[in-house]
Amino acid sequence: MKLFQDKKTSATFEILAKARSRYNEIYVIQNGTQREMWFKGGGNFFLQSRMDTATREFPVLVYSRMMLASLLFQHSPKRILMLGLGGGSISNLLQNRFPKAQLDVVEVDPKVIMLCEKFFYLRETENYKLHAMDARIFVQNQLGKISYDLILLDAFKSGSVPYHLKTKEFYREIRDILTPEGVIASNLYGKSNLLKPGDRTTFDSIFRRLYFFEDPKQVATVLIATNQERSRSQADIQKAAGNFMPGMPFSMPDLAAMYKPDFLDNANAKIFSDDFSERDFLQAVDDNNTRQGKNTPYPIKSHS
Repeated sequence: MKLFQDKKTSATFEILAKARSRYNEIYVIQNGTQREMWFKGGGNFFLQSRMDTATREFPVLVYSRMMLASLLFQHSPKRILMLGLGGGSISNLLQNRFPKAQLDVVEVDPKVIMLCEKFFYLRETENYKLHAMDARIFVQNQLGKISYDLILLDAFKSGSVPYHLKTKEFYREIRDILTPEGVIASNLYGKSNLLKPGDRTTFDSIFRRLYFFEDPKQVATVLIATNQERSRSQADIQKAAGNFMPGMPFSMPDLAAMYKPDFLDNANAKIFSDDFSERDFLQAVDDNNTRQGKNTPYPIKSHS
């Protein structure tokens, strides 16, 4: 066992695994009971997932819990789609919470899946399926075939979100595989994402209802989108949290308290649109999934 020390915090940790794929440079580390997955790109490290090996089911990162605010708008999904696996903390919890639901998880990097199976207690079942492919290609393959009640967008790489997963054309495809009462949750990252107004405007061009959740320290922001007829007030969201069925490993009312009405209301922000032709689609997808760091059009900064 080789131990390392974080120079900033003096914390001692062990590198459990390192892997390099054409998409990512991946590290799995153990720090006490905390197990984490990190991607390295452009000389920086980006935290992807954190779990406590002593409790396993509790989603440690605040954004992971906040993504599940989507259940306040769709409390009994029968079909769930998650785009981006990370360490599997969200999908594992959803599988445990809704064992009869069909849960499809799409991850472009097979080595991420391999490491999750080895270190993050990921196990496929008859209803919990992993798909090693690009998220947008998977969605296009479902058009006219399968509809989902809940879709979670969490496809990140080191330093960026692949741009073809941030555009109005992609959100239109997502809308077209959503049931009428279906709900989408999108991870908008933390305070370093300066493009959130564009995220809002782009989603607003496709969906009728938008709701935002953000923690007090602005570590994470999550957007909820739906085409449901009924609009939900803050009181409605708090009531839904109070009535939520027991069994979640954290407080749903605490989560509801992070709701931010009228968040990022900027009608002048740019709508993100595909920057490639239909003919160049597959090449653009590959470029967006493989290029790194500062050259990407949707950059983020590293923080835990």
